[in-house]
Formats: sequence, structure tokens, C-alpha cells
Amino acid sequence: MKISTISLASIPLTAAFTPAANNAATRQNVLQAEAASALPAPSKTIFDPLGLYPENSPERIAGLIQPLETFLEQAEKEVLDPLRLYSDQSQVSSNVEMSPSLPFLPRPALLDGTIPGDRGFDPFNFASDAGALQWQRKAEVKHARLAMLAAAGWPVAELTHKGIASALDLPVMLAVGDRVPSVLNDGLAHAAFPAFWIATIAAAAAVEIRESVEDAVSSKLDPAEMGFDPLGLGGSSDGRKHFMGEAEIFNGRLAMLAITGFAIQEWFLNSAVVDQIPIFFKPIGVAIEQLMNA
Repeated sequence: MKISTISLASIPLTAAFTPAANNAATRQNVLQAEAASALPAPSKTIFDPLGLYPENSPERIAGLIQPLETFLEQAEKEVLDPLRLYSDQSQVSSNVEMSPSLPFLPRPALLDGTIPGDRGFDPFNFASDAGALQWQRKAEVKHARLAMLAAAGWPVAELTHKGIASALDLPVMLAVGDRVPSVLNDGLAHAAFPAFWIATIAAAAAVEIRESVEDAVSSKLDPAEMGFDPLGLGGSSDGRKHFMGEAEIFNGRLAMLAITGFAIQEWFLNSAVVDQIPIFFKPIGVAIEQLMNA
């Protein structure tokens, strides 16, 4: 009892020599703990992803604020930071390969660079599996080859169609302003109906039916391979074939943009593309004279 009495009596003396700041901090902690314990149980879970609750808030002291993700989910989730917004780069996943064409997105798993023309561009995940990738590859090659033919045939038609039609005493099928018919001007109304459409649809159907039959009886590893290389430009080595495949698909993509630009440009300016930029399509003398008279 004497020892206890002496201990209790020494507490005020010790407190008298304790700095005032420590007393204030202790008193503040006690008040915060009392406020936290007095908080009623929340009816809904509290989340604070933006850190709006300060560290000394009663809700945070009472442990009422829950993380949005569990630790296991955070550990398994890949953290990407292409703009380097994280001050601590150790939190960013370092084993994720980014897309060369879209550096703010991860590279799709199936687009590993082995296919000619592959630059990791698939923001809408069209090639979600191997079958979809094969189908999309085949569709792109078809459209690329058609676009290259169209990009070459479009200005040639505007330059030569009227003269050939006049020489053969045939009707001129160009649109108003000597433009190639497209869906953006007066369409294909100049084509002979129904003979033109029957021949066109029949030719396209024959090609598609032949390809469908070939796909049913055999499986191509490369959907772009049609067995057509009379000049042997594709080469025999894998490196040469890959180079020529990339050259074809890159020029095809450019042609798809060009043919779309032709149609929009002629619709907007109401004149043939060969007259808008004659320096690309006509002899230099004619082009200069046309530009000076414009």
C-alpha cells in the first residue's frame, strides 16, 4: 500500500515536468479516440479512393474506411502508367509490354509481331481469339488489295474513260464533273442496269464461293496466301516473305485511306480528284497550265 501510495503521489509531480506539447498531443489523441468510439456504426461501407478523409479523422481512426480492392486483388492486378503519373514507379508493373501503335495500352496477347504488318493495334479487341484473328487478317488483306486496285483505277478512269467511251461510241458513265461514281455523289446510277450489277455480283460471288470451298476442305496458315506470284517477288526465305507481306499490307492500308479520301474530296469540292491535284496525275505542262488558270 505504501508503494502504491507513493506511485500515485508521484504522478502529478511527473506530469508537472512533462512538456506542454506532449500533454496537448496526448489530450488530442484521447479526444480523437473518444470521438471515434462514439461514432455510430455506418449503414454503408465507407470508401475513400481520393484520400479525402484525413489521417486523424474519427472514421479513419475507428477503421471504418475500407479499401476498394483487397490486397490479393491489388497484388494480381497489373498497374500501367504510360504517362508516368505514379511518383513511386515501384508500384507500376514492369513486365507488361505496351502496344507500339498505342503506347498507353498493353499489347494484345495474340498480336506478338509475328504477323506481317502487326503493330499491336487492336483497341476494340476484334481479334479476341485465334479464329477471330484469322478472320480479321483475311478481311484486311482482301480490303487492302481491293483498295490498291481502286486507288490506281480511280484516277485512271477519270483520265481515260471519256476518251475511250467516245472512241467506242459508248455512253459516258462518269458522274457530274467527270467524277468516278461513288455513293457520295450520284452513286452508280450511270451503270447499265441490270447487266452491270448482275455481272459484278456474280463475279464477287464466284470468288467468295471458291474461297469458302477451299476453307472447308483445307486450312491455310496464312489467309493472305493465294498462290499468285508469277514473277516470284515473294522470295523463298522467311525474311523476304515477311518483308513483302508487310510491304503489301502497309501499302494496302494507305490505299484504303486514299480511296476514302478520294470519295470525300470529290463529294466536298464537286470536282474530279485529277483536276484538284493535277500535278500528281497529268503531264507537268498541263498541270502547271491548269493550276495557273484556276
